[in-house]
Amino acid sequence: MSHTLRPATAADALAVHTVMMAAGMDPRSSWSRSTVADIEWSLGTGGGFLAILDGAVVGCVGWRPDGFRTLTLNKLAARPEVRGQGVGTALVRAVEEQARLGGYVRVLLAVSQYNLSVVSFYEQLGYAVSSDRYAFAHPGSPSPVVLVKTTGGRP
Repeated sequence: MSHTLRPATAADALAVHTVMMAAGMDPRSSWSRSTVADIEWSLGTGGGFLAILDGAVVGCVGWRPDGFRTLTLNKLAARPEVRGQGVGTALVRAVEEQARLGGYVRVLLAVSQYNLSVVSFYEQLGYAVSSDRYAFAHPGSPSPVVLVKTTGGRP
């Protein structure tokens, strides 16, 4: 059975948190210190999408504006048992479409220094490493790797 996507709201913060924690990020990452309240705030300042399979949330992604030109993608996670089934790709594409519809010129994301193995996933989706600063970086963590993709939105 294939997954479906639906918009996520602040009310979905617990489901997003559950998927993020199941994803197994390195415990040194600020991701591991995210609380349900942090996620509720983040979804409330932007939005997100959930991937649903057989009635269960198996993936998530968030987004929020970073100025008028950039939509920042964050909190992309998929439960280990669905990795490799297109869930992550579908969630990234949904944020890219959100950016295009909103007139954003680009999508920006940051990869933790503790999760660099995912950089190639984003590069395969057309993202390129950038020298841009990540506005939402956790001050107690090493600087993340920033990746950017243009959307074709209006400048």
